[in-house]
Amino acid sequence: MSMRKRAAATVTAVLLGAGTIGLAVAPAAEAAPYYGIDGSGVVSDDFQDEENLGVDDHAVGNATALWQSVLYADGAKWQDDDGDWHNFAKNRIDGSFGPETESATQWWQERYGLTDNDGVVTDQSWEFAQQWLHGPFSGGTVRYDGDKRDVDFKRVGGKYRVKLKGTGSWRNAYYDQVG
Repeated sequence: MSMRKRAAATVTAVLLGAGTIGLAVAPAAEAAPYYGIDGSGVVSDDFQDEENLGVDDHAVGNATALWQSVLYADGAKWQDDDGDWHNFAKNRIDGSFGPETESATQWWQERYGLTDNDGVVTDQSWEFAQQWLHGPFSGGTVRYDGDKRDVDFKRVGGKYRVKLKGTGSWRNAYYDQVG
């Protein structure tokens, strides 16, 4: 073998060895952090320190669907462009914080005498709503005792889960994902 080929083979072996060593000591990939409604600890503080929800804050996500479930449970109403009022129905639980959800949130905030009554879900709304959470019951079920009806959520592994439109499979209550 010529000196040039021997040198090339040595360099290749060193580089391959370094690559193998680099792979062997590379840290394991970490799971993406959960960015959703927290369900660790006691239920009575589950809605503490949650993010704002509104047309400009986390407008699309399963966390919004969870909030919409609260509106549905409490019999919230929303006002259309003609000034007519409508019940916030189960089929509105779609994870999209649009004009109907904003209007229903404002109605809800005014109904319960909250000073933050601009249709944006802030700490004041979360903390008021959390007093109506009960559980967990079997299977991690948490019940929200609404004025008109009760709705159930799940807490699994420190994560809240919700059903879109109140049916189907349970979905993690992410702030930035629907479905």
